[in-house]
Amino acid sequence: MKRWLLRLLAAALLTAACPPPTAVPTGPPVVRAVGDLRAADRIVVLVPGVDTTPENFDRGHGDVAHRSPHWQARQLHAACGGRVAVVAWLGYLPPDGIGLAAARSERAMAGATALTGYVRQLATARPHATITVIGHSYGSLVLAYAAARLPVQVTDIVVLGSPGLDVGNADQLRTGARLWVGTAEGDWTRRIPEVRILGLGHGTNPSRPSFGARYLNVSGAEGHDGYFLPGTTSLRSLATVALGES
Repeated sequence: MKRWLLRLLAAALLTAACPPPTAVPTGPPVVRAVGDLRAADRIVVLVPGVDTTPENFDRGHGDVAHRSPHWQARQLHAACGGRVAVVAWLGYLPPDGIGLAAARSERAMAGATALTGYVRQLATARPHATITVIGHSYGSLVLAYAAARLPVQVTDIVVLGSPGLDVGNADQLRTGARLWVGTAEGDWTRRIPEVRILGLGHGTNPSRPSFGARYLNVSGAEGHDGYFLPGTTSLRSLATVALGES
């Protein structure tokens, strides 16, 4: 039997024997805005994933700059020619590493509630602005649980390097927003087993054509964290969606 299946079965048995993890207080959200939110007609909200903390939010996990949500926001703002305000948002507690919390969805569910509240505040303050929400890694799962509750100003949802969205197809997200999916060739999330058992795993990889999402060209992205690298097709594709030119 394959190792990943043995590990999954062991985790499933552990999950069945133990109660789901309780919610962990997150503290105040970390928000970094690049551009003028008060005047912007287009706004992007970036939602990061596993291993992102308030401490490494600006410098990047492991001191790798391109893992920093704030750095990513600056690159996207520049790629849009300054015409879009970009917000890097951390209002939930992402899992610490690839473990049981990352294989489950409780933290994404809690994050979705917080994200929905934040985006609704943006929409109230800027009712005529168009909003795009981008989720990377586990942050894409946060978007999945928020999708049906986001305000109508959210026209596009983008998921990058997603481990799965806990649904079998795009229609099950129950959103009127366009769903874009990008996964780099070298992204390890392509190798995640597409299963969901007893609340473990996140199901179908949304980059599959049968999932029903729109394809986002992320050529030039490196590994799991390189979707915002300057000069890449990946970053240009994100800018095109953010600008409403897709």
